[in-house]
Amino acid sequence: MSDQLPPPGWYAAPHANNEQRYWDGTQWLEQPPAQKTPNRLQAMASNVSSKHDHAGDTDTIWSAVGKPITGIGGGRYKLTDEYLFHEKGTLSTKAQQIRTADIYDVDSAQSLAQKARGIGTITLYAQRGADQERERVVLEDVPDYREGVNAINRAAHTARESRRVRENTQHVNYAGGSPIVTQSAPAAAPSPAFDLNAELAKLGELKAQGILDDEEFRAAKRQLLGL
Repeated sequence: MSDQLPPPGWYAAPHANNEQRYWDGTQWLEQPPAQKTPNRLQAMASNVSSKHDHAGDTDTIWSAVGKPITGIGGGRYKLTDEYLFHEKGTLSTKAQQIRTADIYDVDSAQSLAQKARGIGTITLYAQRGADQERERVVLEDVPDYREGVNAINRAAHTARESRRVRENTQHVNYAGGSPIVTQSAPAAAPSPAFDLNAELAKLGELKAQGILDDEEFRAAKRQLLGL
C-alpha cells in the first residue's frame, strides 16, 4: 500500500456518492483554485499599450511606447507625415498632437539607468506660429530612441520644405502674375510714361494738321489719360 498522494485533478471524493471533487494535493474542493492573475495595474497598462500600438497603421512613419521602470503610465508616440501624436497616462489619457512642420529642433539624452535598459529620452522644440511661444515636448523612456530622433528630423525637414513651397506658390498666385513673364520682358521696351507722351504728341500733330478739331482732341486726350 502506497502513502503517495494523487496529483491535483478531478476524482471521486470519499463519501461523496461518486460525485467528483477537485483534489488540489492537500484537500478536496468543489472547484479548482482560481489561477493567480496579474497585478490589476500591470494588466491595465499592458492593455493600454497594446491598444495604442500604432506600428500597424498605414500612415505611421515611426511609433513607440515608453518603457518606464515601473511599467505603468508609459507614453505612446506616433509620427506621420503631418503630425506627431503623443499620449501619456494610464487611467486618464492626455493626448496631444503637433504639426511636424512646426518642429525646428530635436535632441536626445540617455541617463545611466536608461542606458542599462536600452532606452532614452527625446526632446523636441516647436513653434506653432511666428507670434506663438516656443513649445518643448519630451518623449520619455523611448526604446530605439535614436531611430525616433532620425525619423522626426526627416519628417520635420520634409514638412517645412513643403510648407515653404506652398507659401511661395500662394504668394505668386495672390500677386496675380508670374515673375518669369516680368523678367523676360525686353529690356528696350518703352516705359508707360514714354508711351503716353508719344501718344499725346501724335494727337497734337493730328490737331495741328486739322484732322482733329478741338472737341475731338480733348476727347481723345481724356481717353488716353483715363479720365
